[in-house]
Amino acid sequence: MDALYRLTNRAAVGLALLGTLGILLMVIHITLDVLLRATLSVSIPATVELVTRYYLVTLALLPLGWVEWRRQMIAVEALEGLMKPWLVRLSDVLVSLLSAAVYAVLAVATWGKAMEQYDIGSYVMSLNFPMPVWPTYFVLPVAFALAAVVCVARLPFLACGAAHPSSTPDER
Repeated sequence: MDALYRLTNRAAVGLALLGTLGILLMVIHITLDVLLRATLSVSIPATVELVTRYYLVTLALLPLGWVEWRRQMIAVEALEGLMKPWLVRLSDVLVSLLSAAVYAVLAVATWGKAMEQYDIGSYVMSLNFPMPVWPTYFVLPVAFALAAVVCVARLPFLACGAAHPSSTPDER
C-alpha cells in the first residue's frame, strides 16, 4: 500500500508541476505577444488557439489529482460536528467511493472522445496552418483517472481513521 501511495503522490505532484509549468509558459507567451504587438505591431501566430486549446485545458485539469491528494476539494461539513467519529469516517469513505466512481466514469467517457479525436486527427486552422488539437483531448482522461486512483488509494486511511499521508510535509 505504501508503494501505491508513493506512486500516487509522485503522479499527482508531477501533474501539478506540469500545470505550474503551463502557467509559466502561458504567462511568457501572452506577455511576449502583448509586447510584440505594442512595440512592433507583430503578433505571435495562434496565440488564441494555444491559450484556449492547450494552456487553459491543461491548467484546469492536470492539478485535479493533486487537489484530491491534498484533500482540498470543496467540502460541506455542516453536519459533521454533530456526527460521531465513526459516522464521519463512514461519510468520508462513501464520499471518496462516490468521487472515485464519478471520476472513473468521466475518465472512460473522455478517453473515448480522445481516441475519436486522435483517429480523425482533429486540428484547427490558424493562419493557414493546421494546428493539431487532438493531444489536448487526452488531458481529461489522464486527469480524471489519476483523481479516481487518488480517491481509491486513500480509502484504507479514511476507513481506519489514520492520518492521511498527504498531511505530512514529505511531498517534495
